Amino acid sequence: MKIGLNIRKLRVQSSITQEQLSNALNVSVQTISRWETSANYPDLEMLPLIARYFSVTADYLLGIEGGNNNMKLLKTVETFEAPTREEAEKMVQKFSNEKFPELQGHTITEIDGKIILEVEKKFGVNLEDMPWKS
Repeated sequence: MKIGLNIRKLRVQSSITQEQLSNALNVSVQTISRWETSANYPDLEMLPLIARYFSVTADYLLGIEGGNNNMKLLKTVETFEAPTREEAEKMVQKFSNEKFPELQGHTITEIDGKIILEVEKKFGVNLEDMPWKS
């Protein structure tokens, strides 16, 4: 696993010390040292914190390159808080007018005085074909 080498590389590139990183992540300097020498690995819960700190992905930290070209994004479920039921309905109408991704369904509920909109969108495309891929 390349995580220790990647953490060290990112830390050095960022010109920060092990102590500065340990303070930012609320762990000991020894913990950072053990990660960087691959004596130990960060807990799973630490991966997103480390990735966010260095503005990289967890895949990058783990040394995962490329992807599985067979993977498809089939659908997403998104949840929004709207100021009013009418605003939620406007959002549904906007999603309905979009050709991609296709709106599959929605629910609007009121929970503790808040209007919650949940929408399901269908993609069905290869991840490599997504618009954000360059």
